Amino acid sequence: MQPYHPPSSPDELVLAWLRRARESQMGHYEMATALEARSYWLGVPVIVISGLVGTSVFASIAAEVIPVQAKLIVGVLSVLAAILSSLQTFFKFAERAEKHKTFGARFGAIRRELEVLHASGAAHLEPHYIGTLRERLDRLAEEAPAVSASVHNRVQHQLKIADGAVPA
Repeated sequence: MQPYHPPSSPDELVLAWLRRARESQMGHYEMATALEARSYWLGVPVIVISGLVGTSVFASIAAEVIPVQAKLIVGVLSVLAAILSSLQTFFKFAERAEKHKTFGARFGAIRRELEVLHASGAAHLEPHYIGTLRERLDRLAEEAPAVSASVHNRVQHQLKIADGAVPA
């Protein structure tokens, strides 16, 4: 880990905030992708199993004799569908993914604003404007949901590769 050197000029400050906004943007988008995948991993089996159970119940109405094994399989599948559906409701993967997408977009908007400031030279910025930017970044950081350590580490590694600090 490299030692921390705080920014010593407005340009360095804007660049530091720009990097953090980029990290946060990418982290939230990565987290949204991971949560969407988890939502599908629970949601698709619930749909398939529920469909099988429903079809089996209707088929059993027409059947005169239903083997005990078939009843047992339908019962187990029904319980499995209920458990998976409950897990999906409890973990709220889709809802959490949407929240991370929203914060990824919000960090992206402020990142683009910081890019414009960096490109035009931040030395002329008024202290009030810098304070307003800091408040906006602070508010975003407070409101944003947490990004998992594994996603954070993956984003850090991707950014080091993109910045040429680590070979691909």
